Amino acid sequence: MSTACILITGGARGIGLAVARTVIGLGHRCVLLDADGDALAASLASLGDLARGEVVDIADTSSIEKGLGVAVGDWAPTHLVNNAGVLGRKMGFDEMDAIEIDRVLSVNLRGLLLVTSAFLKARRPHADAAIVNMASIAGFNGGAPGLSVYGATKGAVLALTRAMARDLAPAIRVNAIAPGIIETDMQRGVFASEAAMNEVVAAIPQKRLGSPADVAEAAGWLLFGAPYTTGETIRVSGGRI
Repeated sequence: MSTACILITGGARGIGLAVARTVIGLGHRCVLLDADGDALAASLASLGDLARGEVVDIADTSSIEKGLGVAVGDWAPTHLVNNAGVLGRKMGFDEMDAIEIDRVLSVNLRGLLLVTSAFLKARRPHADAAIVNMASIAGFNGGAPGLSVYGATKGAVLALTRAMARDLAPAIRVNAIAPGIIETDMQRGVFASEAAMNEVVAAIPQKRLGSPADVAEAAGWLLFGAPYTTGETIRVSGGRI
């Protein structure tokens, strides 16, 4: 298999960083895009010579184009992981804020579409090219109370995954991962207390929160080990639905 280069959005921490470590462990390059410059610099320092990165706002076309300026030659992307996302502020249906709705949509949906479009223009052909979209079990169950906008965007990611798999076949496989509750900085803010978190953990069949590495393992398989799998969504949720 020829050396691949994986473009990863939201790659500076959490699941995105775990995916970067996984693909580098397989001997591939990765280009990380993230809005947090400090976190990105720290992550790149830990990843070594097989990683590059740029500070990018994925909701902004010009920012994406500038960020992909490092992805040329052997660093031109062959695979894409659409990982960047935001939970958004908790809002009831009777208190929706248009600005906050637009913020969540701009990252979770608009950003995914813009990055995918830019990837398709910049990519280097690969015999097993693939895209992995990071959805969520919230796309199936509607999300936690107050996070309906997030849940709606992740439901849309499931639909987009099927559409992309159809439209980009056979050149590129496209699949999604639907993580459950994963121990990340973003997820910790959801729980009101340690007791509330423990109550949720007790209801997970595997009796623990997931780790970014759990999700990265599934991403690695979809990127490089699933040659006849496309248009599918894999739940990595410990049995939680």
